[in-house]
Amino acid sequence: MLAAVATVSCASEDAAVVVDLAASVDANLEGEVATRIELDGERDVRILVGERPLVLEAWVDGAALDDAAPWRAPRAVDGDVDLVVTGTGTRTLTVWARGTPPPPALRDRALAWFDPALLDDPAAISLARVLAAISQDGHGGVLLDRWFRAFAAGPGAGRATFAQFLAEVTAAQGADPRAWDLARLPFRVTGVHNRVDLARGEDCGELRVSIASTHATFSPVHLIFLFRQDPAADDVTPDGVVHCRGTARRWARLGALDPVAFAVEARRVLTEAVTRQQFVLAESVELSLSPWQWRQWAPDGSDGLVNPRLFQTIDVARVNTPGAVRDAFLAEVTAEADAIDARRWTVPEAFRSSVAEVQPNAKAPLVDLAPLADVLARHPGLPRAIGMVGCPRCHTDDADFVQTGIDRRPSPFYDRELDARALRLDAVNAGDEPAVPPFGPLQPL
Repeated sequence: MLAAVATVSCASEDAAVVVDLAASVDANLEGEVATRIELDGERDVRILVGERPLVLEAWVDGAALDDAAPWRAPRAVDGDVDLVVTGTGTRTLTVWARGTPPPPALRDRALAWFDPALLDDPAAISLARVLAAISQDGHGGVLLDRWFRAFAAGPGAGRATFAQFLAEVTAAQGADPRAWDLARLPFRVTGVHNRVDLARGEDCGELRVSIASTHATFSPVHLIFLFRQDPAADDVTPDGVVHCRGTARRWARLGALDPVAFAVEARRVLTEAVTRQQFVLAESVELSLSPWQWRQWAPDGSDGLVNPRLFQTIDVARVNTPGAVRDAFLAEVTAEADAIDARRWTVPEAFRSSVAEVQPNAKAPLVDLAPLADVLARHPGLPRAIGMVGCPRCHTDDADFVQTGIDRRPSPFYDRELDARALRLDAVNAGDEPAVPPFGPLQPL
């Protein structure tokens, strides 16, 4: 909604330009007003906000606001706001009201949902619903059949238990997976997870659904489905920079809803997020056969899933083995030591693993950097930093590979991580400019 457009000459008067945003705000404290200003240096602007606190965002094309940037990040205000616009020529200042200030992030609303009333409702979320959403045929039986049969082929130790489970399903429901009642399968949703902290300028992170097998012997088997969160209009600056502050506000505002309103909104979020278009990949974390195995599964363009190399996960055995790969890896670590220490290094695909395997009750192994004595003298924490950018080390740091158990309880590591994500969400919603999140955990290590 464009509420008003006015032109004010900087030379015409010394008084501040007045932008009446209050007149453009609707019942939800949302609105927009644009004012054209002729500049010849600095110009004072007063934004009339109204009597209720709201989130205010501003942009000026081709000029600068108070902090020498064209964009004022959305932040809560309570009363009129004074800005200084600097530049020359006719410029347009656009100001938005972005609704009520979000409350502090509540973990069980803004970051992870473990509520049985939601997770046990098959109309809201279930394995059957997820498989139907991500499959080409809208059912998911064929996808499940092809997917679980692929486990037997590796990489790593083949997992024949998955094919044996399918044999049970076939015996109970027939040979045609298109006719299976997937709601009868023994799986439980263990959580829905907001990963807006993974936003890095293209999307607003992910929504994840974790699901575990409740079968007596086909366990522990945990599946995680990742769905991209696309930026909305209030997640992007006018010149196209994705900042995801609108998404952050929407997640935080869930904490202000009563239980009935939250249930409605949570179901709406799931309906919009859990789709084939938003589906990124699935992950499997399972001990159907020792050791624990972690794999990722990307769509193959039909009703199947294939194994990409694990994102940010080093093939420790391969880079620790003398030879050309190890030499190249040590050279890469030497060149990128600063970025690795800050956990901002993207692991080259040549060093990634197709599968991660860890023995029960053990920590994922670290890389051997003994030949890099000089580098380690400057960066003694480098082996751990390399380990913590990938999932296996985080998942075994003080947990037995599973961060959300079948009882819907987070592991100690994940419990601390949720606290760290809440702090980051609060900082973003306060208008702060937190550093780009590192790969791996946000919590102090």
